[in-house]
Amino acid sequence: MSPTRADLKASLVARYTQLRDRLAARLGSQDLAGEALHETWLKLNDVHDDAPVADQEAYIYRAAINMASTLVAKHRRVLGGNEIEDILKIADDGPDPERIAIARSELAHVWKVLGELTPRQRHVFVESFTGAMNHNELAHHYGVSVRMIQIDLRNAILHCARRTRRKNPFAERAARVSTR
Repeated sequence: MSPTRADLKASLVARYTQLRDRLAARLGSQDLAGEALHETWLKLNDVHDDAPVADQEAYIYRAAINMASTLVAKHRRVLGGNEIEDILKIADDGPDPERIAIARSELAHVWKVLGELTPRQRHVFVESFTGAMNHNELAHHYGVSVRMIQIDLRNAILHCARRTRRKNPFAERAARVSTR
C-alpha cells in the first residue's frame, strides 16, 4: 500500500538531516534548505488529502525545492534594512506642502489678474502661451491686424507684470513686439 500524505510528515522528520543536506547542496545554502523544509512541513500539516504517494522522499524533496523557489522569490520582493535606508536617503524632488500652497496662491493671483484683461487680451495671452493659435489665426479670428494682436499681447504681459509686481514674469528681457 502506498503511503498517504499523513505519512509524509513522519518521513520528513525521520529523514530531515539527509533531506536538508541534499537540498543545501542543490540550493547552496543550509539556511535556505532548513527554511524550505520547515515551510514544507507546515504545508503538509495543512493538506487534508489522503491520496497515496508513490515515492515519499522524492515527493518531499520536490515539494521542498518548490518551496525554496517560492522563498527566494519572496525574499527578492522584500527589501532589507540597508535597502530601506538607501531609499529613505533619496531626496524627494517633489515640492513640499509649503511650496505647493505658495504655487497655488500665485496661480490663483495670476488667474485673478488675467480676469482683469479684456476678453480679447485674455484670449490672445492664453493662446500665445499655449500655442493653440498663432498671431495670424488670432488676427483672422478677431478681424484685426496681426499688429493689433501683438499689441494686445504686449499690453496683457505688461499688465500681468505690474499686477504681480514682477519686472517681467514671462521673459528675461523687456517685452518687445515684433514688427514681422
